[in-house]
Amino acid sequence: MFVSDNRVSSAKTYFFEALAPLFSNSECKSMWATVLSSHFGWSSSEILLHANARFSESDLLLIRNVVKRLQKHEPFQYIIGTVYFADLNLKIDRRALIPRPETEELIDLLTKQGQTFAHILDLCTGSGCIALALKKKFPDAEVKGLDLSSDAIALAKENAAQLKLDVAFENSDIFDSEVLGSFDLIVSNPPYIPFEDQHQMQANVLDYEPHLALFVPDHDPLLFYKQIIKIAQNSLLSSGFLALEIHENYALQTKALFEGKGYQTVQIYTDLQGKQRMILAQKS
Repeated sequence: MFVSDNRVSSAKTYFFEALAPLFSNSECKSMWATVLSSHFGWSSSEILLHANARFSESDLLLIRNVVKRLQKHEPFQYIIGTVYFADLNLKIDRRALIPRPETEELIDLLTKQGQTFAHILDLCTGSGCIALALKKKFPDAEVKGLDLSSDAIALAKENAAQLKLDVAFENSDIFDSEVLGSFDLIVSNPPYIPFEDQHQMQANVLDYEPHLALFVPDHDPLLFYKQIIKIAQNSLLSSGFLALEIHENYALQTKALFEGKGYQTVQIYTDLQGKQRMILAQKS
């Protein structure tokens, strides 16, 4: 047996010791609490009270399975199947990119503008995290999310149904399909990592998350931004906003794409790590 007995405290010791080479103690503590909360429904106080309780054999096997998957660098969010994003509990799996805290900052940036948006378009929506978060923030808005991946769109629709948020998700290639409608906000976290940067990436991202949502050709790293600006020329209303998550190494080049395109303000914003991560532009 991989534990000395079936007590919760023994399983916790196994969990921490097995994962110590890969994660900090605080990370292990957070993941342990999440596993117990997710699979057993225990609150923080109940976790403490159950320290000397006993797991069933199937419970112990579940714990070991989580450990084995983490040791293979599988993202914890995929293992648990949920992720918290902008006060929403989203379903997540390998069909879509895991929502990042940096993207939450894009939501915060938009809500701080003092604007009320009536028609919102989310391009490259993935799990639907941005579209759903904006629908939650602006409940009267009509929100649409587009993505090339039919798998991602299916996941986004599952999230919308679970959260009871009315967002229209559509499978669409923004390079081939005409985007219909007029919007006062177009937002996107598109693929922006050049393929040549793969060697800098960790295995939990490179081996598990969908490359379709991550990478762009080395010779054209701003490919998606060029297309998004083209879409905005026809679909973004006067005085409307374009909000984009960007690659920190291409912030100035991305901003330059707006020059001469009819935007009255174009501003780069840094994330909490001090990286140039977002662009907010308002159309003239």
